[in-house]
Amino acid sequence: MKKYFLLLLSIMLFASVASAQQHNEKIQYQESSARNLEPEHLMLLTPLIADLEVSAVKVEYTEVEAFENVIITQDVLKMMTEYKKIALSRAARSCKADVLVGTTVDVITNSRGRLEITITGYPAVYRNFRKAEASDLEVVEYARRVERDNQNISIIQTPQSNTKVVEKQK
Repeated sequence: MKKYFLLLLSIMLFASVASAQQHNEKIQYQESSARNLEPEHLMLLTPLIADLEVSAVKVEYTEVEAFENVIITQDVLKMMTEYKKIALSRAARSCKADVLVGTTVDVITNSRGRLEITITGYPAVYRNFRKAEASDLEVVEYARRVERDNQNISIIQTPQSNTKVVEKQK
């Protein structure tokens, strides 16, 4: 009886260890940042102006590779802003652009159940960096005034989208 009890205990211990090992989760992490310039320090900065040279050719870039191992869950949907940043960064890098102007972002789940994020926009690069002159500062101040007076700023900053979440039936 004692042998059977020890044998049963050994089997249960082995099963619990094997079960715990099966639940180990491999975690991958990736982060990208695009258009992130924050020169807000406690010092006086000489204003800098640059020209933005925008291409007349619209590009389309679809990012699949970065999301190959991402399984769609409600938690993943909460991170969608970060996934869009990754796609935007890779799209700009693919066409050697500093920024993309007039972008649209389309997110779908492909036939394999993985994310595909398509970025469409006009590549642009900064050129001709120079110290700001008085006429440049007038334009900057005008833009700030327009932004402060704009009653629709909240709509512009957080536009509505055609987000549709559909849960698949198992």
